[in-house]
Amino acid sequence: MSAPERPSSSSSTVDPLLKDLAEKKQNFRRNVVSLAAELKEVRGRLNSQQQFVANETLIRQEAENKVKKMEKEVTRLEKSLEERNLQLQSSTSASEMYDKELDDLRTLLSATRATADASAQSAESAQLQCSALAKELEKKNSP
Repeated sequence: MSAPERPSSSSSTVDPLLKDLAEKKQNFRRNVVSLAAELKEVRGRLNSQQQFVANETLIRQEAENKVKKMEKEVTRLEKSLEERNLQLQSSTSASEMYDKELDDLRTLLSATRATADASAQSAESAQLQCSALAKELEKKNSP
């Protein structure tokens, strides 16, 4: 017998095996295609997540830089505030000192005015006495 003319019993046994093998091959191909699609999707999500993480890292770094700048500005402002506080305290002390000096000068001026008024009254009184004495002297000297 030649090869193409084999008995049908062996051909009937091989045929279901070939069919089964073809089905398994087809299932395997479907699984490979499905896994490839799933892998592509997962890679896409991973890439998206990596971009998100990179963006978040950049945003965090920018925020940290802003915080550092703000901390420096706060430190500068605190130093400036301390300097102004010292200037204000110095100015307040000087103002209080000048206020006391002014009060002392007012007291001195008041005393000086009182002395001047007393001197003026005394001078007026002396002038009146001189005038009275001059009149008296005139009366005595006149025949």
